[in-house]
Amino acid sequence: MPYGDDVTEGLPYNLSNPGASRVYQLTGEAYDLFINGLPFYIFSADETPYRRQTAPYRKEQIDQTREPGEQTLTGWWLRSQSSFHAGDGINFYDPAVGETVAYRFADSKGVNIWEKGQITLLNSCSEAHQTTGPIATTGRPQQFARPIQWSNPTNTGSSTNNTFNGVLLHDEYDVDKIYPTITATVTTKALTSNVATLTTSAAHGFAKGMEIVVAGVDATFNGTYTISTVPTTTTFTYAKTASDVPSAAATGTVTSNITHFVDYNTGAGVYPVYGLCDDGTTAYWVTNVTVGGSPKMTVYKKPLSGSAADTSDETKMFDVTGTTISNAIMEFVKERIVACFDNKVYEFTGSASSLPTALYTHPSTAHNYTSITASGPAIYIAGYNGIQSTIQKFTLSSAGAMPTLTSAVVAAELPVGEIVYKIYYYLGYMAIGTSKGIRIATVSDQDGSITYGPLIVETSQPCYDFTARDTYIWCATGVNGEPGLIRIDLSNEIETLRFAYANDIYYAGVTGHVTTACSFSGTTDQIAFATAYANATNGKVYLESASTLLASGYLTTGRIRYNTLESKLFKLLSAKFDTTNGALTVKSISPTDVEYSIGGYSQGDSTPELSISYPAGAQEYLSFKFTLSRSATDSTKGPVFNGYQIKALPAVPRQRLIQYPVACYDNEKDKFGSISGYEGSAYDRLASLEAVESVGDSIRIEDFRSGESYVGLIEEIQFINRTPPDKRFSGFGGVLYVTVRSI
Repeated sequence: MPYGDDVTEGLPYNLSNPGASRVYQLTGEAYDLFINGLPFYIFSADETPYRRQTAPYRKEQIDQTREPGEQTLTGWWLRSQSSFHAGDGINFYDPAVGETVAYRFADSKGVNIWEKGQITLLNSCSEAHQTTGPIATTGRPQQFARPIQWSNPTNTGSSTNNTFNGVLLHDEYDVDKIYPTITATVTTKALTSNVATLTTSAAHGFAKGMEIVVAGVDATFNGTYTISTVPTTTTFTYAKTASDVPSAAATGTVTSNITHFVDYNTGAGVYPVYGLCDDGTTAYWVTNVTVGGSPKMTVYKKPLSGSAADTSDETKMFDVTGTTISNAIMEFVKERIVACFDNKVYEFTGSASSLPTALYTHPSTAHNYTSITASGPAIYIAGYNGIQSTIQKFTLSSAGAMPTLTSAVVAAELPVGEIVYKIYYYLGYMAIGTSKGIRIATVSDQDGSITYGPLIVETSQPCYDFTARDTYIWCATGVNGEPGLIRIDLSNEIETLRFAYANDIYYAGVTGHVTTACSFSGTTDQIAFATAYANATNGKVYLESASTLLASGYLTTGRIRYNTLESKLFKLLSAKFDTTNGALTVKSISPTDVEYSIGGYSQGDSTPELSISYPAGAQEYLSFKFTLSRSATDSTKGPVFNGYQIKALPAVPRQRLIQYPVACYDNEKDKFGSISGYEGSAYDRLASLEAVESVGDSIRIEDFRSGESYVGLIEEIQFINRTPPDKRFSGFGGVLYVTVRSI
């Protein structure tokens, strides 16, 4: 009878490679089973049963390596994280990669991740003075900030001074001194001859020229004013046109966080401040001044202790008849002022009375200089011409007591289309802020040459400014579209010239503006940052609180997949969290970025394990979002989050072991009496199956009794030579037990 093409001709093809493609072509015999295309009759009896059972996992023990791997299929799969100090920027949390991933996460906002082993809330910020300067037509911001410290007498005629820490902020037409808010409580009020006098309950700390906000006194005294005099440590005066008010007890508060230092008004014939710097005691700036009907470039200086209310100490250093500027930068570096007026570079001292000859003139009159900084052996000036940016280096050559600058050498060129706005030298590195984001460069202490690295982070707005403290650099980039800063840790190099970074302080609820400037407030640890005028609304200066925390902040982990694409059943989450001073909520995030609340802990709660109920079913990976909330009773205190552990189970489909007892004789007869086979066919089929088993290839099983068809692996073959049980079978043969594992 036929088998394949002709059963009398032997087996039609090699059955060992590849087994899974072998499908038996039906003939006239009523076979029960086909194994890899080979026909068999089931020989099921009490002593030769047909068996089905759940297959045990091939690897029974738990893999003790750092990564479980795809071969570990029993027991809990654990994933934990106990520190986050390596910063933002990963997609998948696979710690086997090393510390570059083991201590990193996907995203954060409002939390301090920099102390190893814990996460806390960052300080909040408050709005201060508004800014009015938009981004200039050149693409540069018109806000620049620098830390300052100055002194003013505690009262008129006093030799004792108050010391103030603040920020000198340039905003287009204005230069202001911004400082942490000073608050005083009013006890007495009086008004005589249009001069208001307020007395405070304690030394107020105010100085002449400060802008104050009086509130809670009465309609006559309330409002915004500038202090005229400070007669004593507990009294001050300001101009107020109103009827006299005799001295009387009063309540209310007075606050101040700004002194108008240079206050130009917009309008015809009035020009903005184009560039500003200071040497620690004196500020220097450049503008155009209309004199005799013609504007000319003019450079001024003024002690930092001065104010706009008294311009007697404002000094004109020099002006240049017939010359005006539209772009300028100034920095006090290496005991001199280095200034770029349009496309020319100058150096002069703080006592200069005339503009010296330009040290260097860029060949393009359209070149925009943007920033100046200095390392040990060199001074650097960044700028751009169209879409091409360069950083020029000026080394020092001694030609007497004061070294002079050499001519410009191009130290670095940025990729075409990437505009450089800020360079900042710190701890042997140069931070480079561009239209694309942030780069860090190494600076040679021999010749000042620089080598910059890749973008550490690509930001949604240009990086316009930097400030630094300890091992950190703060970058004016915004935080997810809101005013704020990114922080970089120069002590933690993830890859060559790639450093740990994370979102830092920010002000919530404001969008559509860009963060343009940042600076520490004098010698304090409080940061101020500014935004530019945009969307027909003024920008703001934001001041970091000394102690008040943000109401909440979050951290999102990388996607946890256990370094395998196998599906997992995420079951339990344990958070290492101190609830003494705050609360925690936990969400799971699906592969499609849907967030599910899975639980949390209120202030003072214990922290039992949470069940990961959502998303339902097996997942290739999940990430988790931890949101910290500050104390409900004390805004200066918050919780501490130390880490988490995730427990998951492998969701590998269970396999079956099926044992088929089949007749394997040379000549066989089906239930209808049809005879098949040939001399030697039993051995040929046995040998073919053993060959497939040896190779380990997959095979196809077709069971016509149940209609089942699947791909499997031969787990075991056992052949028992027996005498044919009846006339249906003859020749060499016996019972063949084939055990197959479904796959």
